[in-house]
Amino acid sequence: MKVISEQIGHILIIRSNEDLCKLRNFAEEQLSKKKHIRTVLLQTNKVSKEERVPSLRYFMGEKKFETIHTEYGCKFYLNPAKVFFSPRLSFERQRIANEVNKNEKIINFFSGVGPFSICIAKKVPSSVIHSIELNYAAYQYMIKNIEVNKCNNKVIPYLGDALEIVKKQFINYADRIILPLPMLADKALPLAIKSLSNEEGIIHWQISEYVGKKENKNDLGKIVRQRLERVVKESKLKNKIIIQLIRKIRSLSPNIAHIAVDLRVEKTKV
Repeated sequence: MKVISEQIGHILIIRSNEDLCKLRNFAEEQLSKKKHIRTVLLQTNKVSKEERVPSLRYFMGEKKFETIHTEYGCKFYLNPAKVFFSPRLSFERQRIANEVNKNEKIINFFSGVGPFSICIAKKVPSSVIHSIELNYAAYQYMIKNIEVNKCNNKVIPYLGDALEIVKKQFINYADRIILPLPMLADKALPLAIKSLSNEEGIIHWQISEYVGKKENKNDLGKIVRQRLERVVKESKLKNKIIIQLIRKIRSLSPNIAHIAVDLRVEKTKV
């Protein structure tokens, strides 16, 4: 039986095309074997585009949707029925945090409940992360998580459209940009470059792309390069953009991959 599952705190989220009877048996088995799982939710649709809210409904166990998820010493309060959060990104969060240098100014365009921003602040306390989120529920949880993780004055929360906020407040500002929302990756990249100090710095660009069932590293590199070339051409970008890293984060479906791309941006010398 193919069931995709993801545990967030005490909640297990399951997704499958199997009939409900088989899913009930699976959920009962998980609740019985794993005492730290107390609630099972069923994901019935894809994540919405704007506010990144998955379509979840109660399936089994306790009817308690708010939880506390812990990773790498950080605590995140959230309700997965109201906000987007994926524990499968935990390694990527730590990977980026380990790349940050002292005193960096960082903008996180799509912050959710704050996991990328808080992980960085805990790892590099001298950094300042401007953390933007459109979803009001996620923004409220981000404020709480900043306080719980003692990141006040290190992570600065903003509520609203990241593209509008950055355009008004952060042109020519940052050392590093985080773009953890694949569905807006192409649209956000040109503005992210403009928000870098002197249009030079690092951008962590996450994309989703068709890779086929028999993907390999060479194919992945080619796919990413073609995607970047298309965005550069369509946006008429003049900067020198160097791909420093390409890493598959996870599979979103049998043929679609969620990919992390680290970009070094340099201003073209005239």
